[in-house]
Amino acid sequence: MLNASTLMILQTVDGISLKRAVDSWAAAPQQEKVVAFRVAEGIRWTEIGIASMFHILQGATAIIFGVAIAIKHSAFPRWVGGIGVFAGILTMNDGISVAYVGFALGHLATTYEFTYAVLVAIIGFFMWKRTMTKMAIP
Repeated sequence: MLNASTLMILQTVDGISLKRAVDSWAAAPQQEKVVAFRVAEGIRWTEIGIASMFHILQGATAIIFGVAIAIKHSAFPRWVGGIGVFAGILTMNDGISVAYVGFALGHLATTYEFTYAVLVAIIGFFMWKRTMTKMAIP
């Protein structure tokens, strides 16, 4: 739930606050453009900070689920938990990178997003397989 709340705040800052600030900057008279730009830049860095925290929380969640799957869960093979931990570490690393350099390192985001998507697809496959097995039993 904390991840979803953080994502909603992130989207609000990006989609509403930053849009309004940029629109104000674009419409500002020439003598006010520098100040309006600085305000928009401050909102952008707020967005970057929230995005960083979201990625760190998302990574922590993947690590917790990965460890739980590797240790306790019988519906998934242990290696699925390992992928979860790996995806979580990559995601947290991306969050830390975003905190330091903003959104400049796009290749890290692509790596963690791909690994996270693989994790979700594998878990979805095993859940689907388990559901089909239960439906086949009369």
